[in-house]
Amino acid sequence: MKNKKLVYKINKIIKTSLYISITVFSIIMIGFIILASTLDYEIPKIETIVLYDNENNEYLSYSNGKKKSYVTLDNISPYLIDAFISIEDKRYFDHTGLDFIRICKAAMIDIIYGEAKQGASTITQQYARNLFLTMDKTWKRKLSEMMIALNLESKYSKEEILEGYLNSIYFDHGIYGVEDASLYYFGKKSKDLTLLESVSLAAIPKGPTIYSPIKNPDNNEERRLLILNEMKEDNSITINEYDDALTESLSFIGINKNKEETMAPFFQDYVLSELKSIPNLNNFAHKGLIVETTLNLSLNNQITEFISNRIDNDLETSIIVMNPSTGEIMTIIGGKSYKESTFNKAIYAKRQPASTVKPFLYLTALENGFTSSTTFLSEKTTFYVNNNPYTPKNFNDSYPNTDISLAYALSVSDNIYAVKTHLFLGMEKLKNTLETLGLKDVPLLPSLALGTHEVTNLEWTSCYQVLANEGVKIKPFVIKRITTMDGDVLYENKSSKSKLFDKSDVYILNELMTNIFDTNITYNTRPTGIQISSRLTNTFAAKSGSTDTDNWMIGYNKDLLVSIWTGYDDNRLITQRSDKLVAKYLFADIVESYFKNKNTTWYQTPDDVIKVKLNPVTGFYGNFFEYTKYLYFKRTNIPWYLRLLPNLTEDKN
Repeated sequence: MKNKKLVYKINKIIKTSLYISITVFSIIMIGFIILASTLDYEIPKIETIVLYDNENNEYLSYSNGKKKSYVTLDNISPYLIDAFISIEDKRYFDHTGLDFIRICKAAMIDIIYGEAKQGASTITQQYARNLFLTMDKTWKRKLSEMMIALNLESKYSKEEILEGYLNSIYFDHGIYGVEDASLYYFGKKSKDLTLLESVSLAAIPKGPTIYSPIKNPDNNEERRLLILNEMKEDNSITINEYDDALTESLSFIGINKNKEETMAPFFQDYVLSELKSIPNLNNFAHKGLIVETTLNLSLNNQITEFISNRIDNDLETSIIVMNPSTGEIMTIIGGKSYKESTFNKAIYAKRQPASTVKPFLYLTALENGFTSSTTFLSEKTTFYVNNNPYTPKNFNDSYPNTDISLAYALSVSDNIYAVKTHLFLGMEKLKNTLETLGLKDVPLLPSLALGTHEVTNLEWTSCYQVLANEGVKIKPFVIKRITTMDGDVLYENKSSKSKLFDKSDVYILNELMTNIFDTNITYNTRPTGIQISSRLTNTFAAKSGSTDTDNWMIGYNKDLLVSIWTGYDDNRLITQRSDKLVAKYLFADIVESYFKNKNTTWYQTPDDVIKVKLNPVTGFYGNFFEYTKYLYFKRTNIPWYLRLLPNLTEDKN
């Protein structure tokens, strides 16, 4: 009798405790729901930008400030959706953000084992954590997660939450979202995944490093079998689908298209920065933007390979390639390795251009009465400017100690001739030319003629574009057109053209700049492009430049402009001869590869320009056995001795 009374009392206590627990739990949940309803959490508007190259191939997906893809629910394989629901949240479409049945079950298991054994987070909770919280395992974070989940469920549909969740999950290897995970692991879009591929991806988020099929294939296989069984029990797949999946084999790719150097990451970054300067795009970004760019991806990848082959130390480089007649930038290489440094040296690093400034000096001289034959005495000289001595030196301290022509001075990069020209014209003339080209705050210094005013590679390429385009400036650009995903045009590049210099003066300069590759022009030293002249099969105007810490090689014709800088990030001296030649060899690699199966033409001689065979060193008639070649002159500005030639007007191309 006593035992029956004891059992009765115990049962009554248990029932009372249970009722109290249920009541307290219900009150807490009601309080949770009420409190959650006062919160104001919102799923971010999805802003997706997709970049396409000049052949209409996609090479970057950018979503909400990250280099990642975003994909709508109807473009995800049903297998993948069902796999996640089966393993992560079976009652997803039935609960209101919290799965109370699962919470109670997890709590009981945790009590039995005396530790947290069973997870109870719903897909909505996981999404709330991904969006707004950290991964800290604290009660505060857990309670916040639950309230945010309830708040989201009160404002958004199940489909909206599920879509956001699948696009936010981490899949190891720096990959977020099912679309990029599918592309990374299998090289296909998520809508095309097979059943086994789907469960392989669904296996990863529980522990991305532990279950990565690339890092730990055995762990991934064990978990994907578990998911297959769950899907079979949930009737989301048939027995036949289950059996077929067991016989399927998997192969993994392991390429992140949004981060690999094969996808022109420096160019990507510059395009994204340029988008910020285009007005009103934010009004349409939530609808998704398609950005058509000027990128030549195959050329970019060839150049990356050339850099890898040419540089095996910590020497750095920046390279810009463009079509000078249109202003289209074909690629931007901002450094040797994007993985090592994302700093874009081509856009932001300012360096002394050295002797690559001389074409602009001599263009200024041609505008002011100089000719290809104009001579100055080149010898070791100390100049006095405002009573301050200035003693420039030639390379290797080598001087011809005789009168030399502008043609020779440019081909061998004679510094004495350059400074004499600069001071003869007046220092403001070169300053004005450079500022006309777009440079800012150019100083009045005698050393300006030797390239001491720092520029970025992009600024300098913009200046050279005018020479390559026969005196007409077109602002370089990387974005051709921007449309919505529905095809509405939001922006179209319409680069304006402005004539800055006389076409005939620029033509004469371009002809003079081909002489750096002429192996026959030698007096006290050799032309500066002689090391690569035998490698070139087309005609290029070009100029090299060097300081103790910088090397440049810039060259062009009507179809292509290539600007290359090399040096060290810490400005240390470049001492190895091989390092000093890298820019020149890269130039040869690039132009020869680009024109391998293409035709190219040189500039057409203007009607008011004539050519006369002269000694390029002296600018005068050649004596017996002296080397002579054509030098070019405007008919209105020829040396006095050429006026004595009979039928001079007939000596044209």
